[in-house]
Amino acid sequence: MLSIQQSEAFPRKQPRNHQSRNIDRDERYQGIEQRADAMGLELTDERLEAIDFVLDFYAHCEDCRNARQLMKVMDQEFAEKGGKKYLYRLFPAGPLSQIHELTNLPDLGHQTDQGFGTSY
Repeated sequence: MLSIQQSEAFPRKQPRNHQSRNIDRDERYQGIEQRADAMGLELTDERLEAIDFVLDFYAHCEDCRNARQLMKVMDQEFAEKGGKKYLYRLFPAGPLSQIHELTNLPDLGHQTDQGFGTSY
C-alpha cells in the first residue's frame, strides 16, 4: 500500500497527459520481448507485473527521473511479496536498471552508483 506522500507522487487514478512521454504498450512489449531474449531473461508474470508498474508510473508521474523515489514506491507496492528483496530476485542486475533497459526507457538520476557499487 502506498503512503499518502508517495500516493500523491504516483496517483494511479488518472494518467497525466504528457505528449512527450506517450508510451505505446504494444510497440514497447515487442521490444521488451526481444531485449529479454538477448539478456537471457524469461518474462514471467512476476517480471511483467513489475514492468507494468514502472510503465504505469511513467504514465502518471510529473517527474520520472528520480530513481530513489521510484524504488521506494516499488518497495511499498511489492511489500507483501518481499519488497526490494523480491524485486532483486526478479532482476538481479538491479530492478530499475534492468526494467529500464528492457523497456528502453531513459536512465534515471542516480540509478547506478559506481562508487558504492549499487544499482537500483
